[in-house]
Amino acid sequence: MALLFRLRLVIFFMFLAALCYGLFRPAPPPDLFDDSDKYLHLVAFFCLGLSARFAFVRASGAWVWSALLASAPVLEYLQHYVQPHRTFSGLDALANAVGVLLALAGWWVIRSQMSGEG
Repeated sequence: MALLFRLRLVIFFMFLAALCYGLFRPAPPPDLFDDSDKYLHLVAFFCLGLSARFAFVRASGAWVWSALLASAPVLEYLQHYVQPHRTFSGLDALANAVGVLLALAGWWVIRSQMSGEG
């Protein structure tokens, strides 16, 4: 069981490291298509959200999801302080929050399927 817990933590920290790299690297990722960065933000926070919930499964769900939702605009805001030529984008922060909310919905589906409710 300790190995499974460690594996969940490793996966979470891998997603967190990838997210921080994407958010705080000197240049934003290239646009693959119009607004592709919004999709990247959404997917990154979705993955972070689900991995966080699995990693901290014994923690209060309210605490985990609140922390993730709070981090959505805060991390976007901090971009400017880490890389001064990058700027805050309200749409990026919104995409971050939507990613967290989709992860919450995914977690709810997973939990209901595991408990036999679905």
